[in-house]
Amino acid sequence: MGKVGKEYVRCNLCGADDYSVLWAGKETALAPKDIYSSSKGVMGTDTLVKCRMCGLIYANPRFEGDVIVDAYAEAEDEVYISQAENRMDTFRRGLDFVEKKTGIRGGRILDVGCASGFFLKVARDRGWDAEGVEPNKWLVKWGNEQFGLRMKAATMREAKFPAESFDVITMWDVLEHTPDPDAELKEARRLLKRGGFLLVNIPDSGSSFARVFGKRWWFVLSVHLYYFTTKTLKAMLEKNGFSVVVRKRYFQTLSLAYLIRMLKHLAKNPVGSIASDTMGSVARVLRMEKFPMTYYAGQTLFLVRKE
Repeated sequence: MGKVGKEYVRCNLCGADDYSVLWAGKETALAPKDIYSSSKGVMGTDTLVKCRMCGLIYANPRFEGDVIVDAYAEAEDEVYISQAENRMDTFRRGLDFVEKKTGIRGGRILDVGCASGFFLKVARDRGWDAEGVEPNKWLVKWGNEQFGLRMKAATMREAKFPAESFDVITMWDVLEHTPDPDAELKEARRLLKRGGFLLVNIPDSGSSFARVFGKRWWFVLSVHLYYFTTKTLKAMLEKNGFSVVVRKRYFQTLSLAYLIRMLKHLAKNPVGSIASDTMGSVARVLRMEKFPMTYYAGQTLFLVRKE
């Protein structure tokens, strides 16, 4: 029997209710609004299970879906916006990739889970007709005020866009956060024009980093409800009528100081704390705190086409 406010869920890929426990979660007094902010890096509060039928890894039990969405809506995330220029550099490379592989430039694009709108700004500045949806009201308000974007404080389904509205839909580090990724992909397919493209980027729990670090992998976060491998994500995409165009490793850029700070927060042990403090001191002495670091941490990007 789960705790009040939590629910047990079936596998979101194959529907089975047959799983093995990978890691047991630990008790926490944190409210959902203090968990579901990506930059806070809360770890280890959920029990993770693996479906015996298809291999999908997910949090079970977990907070109910509407509780999770409401928590996302109310959180504030000043840490995320502190990396504005580095995040936009990452998204410029991402948009280069989209334009090269799809052959589309200046079409209609929807960014799902658009946070404060950095990708939307990059796309709009390059001539795209860009819109975004994001449950977090604070981030949407900040992005709309800073950049004059078209973002809605809503989920994709709540936004109620007409069918076949977009040439491209992007989900940058989003699908693993959603209570029902299968439903998200169904809605994305409905919104895409025939032959349209969907980009999905995920932490890859089948990556070498994930295998080596196990439950200490930096993406094992309470904010993540699902842990896809390339196999399980490909299966879910194909189940929803998408064919894979490209699969590749995903690199992003953040400042050296930000990465050191996150290392200290996520390490949770004396060795990690000493290492991050030492790196931080060296960076300050060398005046490299703002140095942009492009890195790979075990993420995979899929570009798929609507069949």
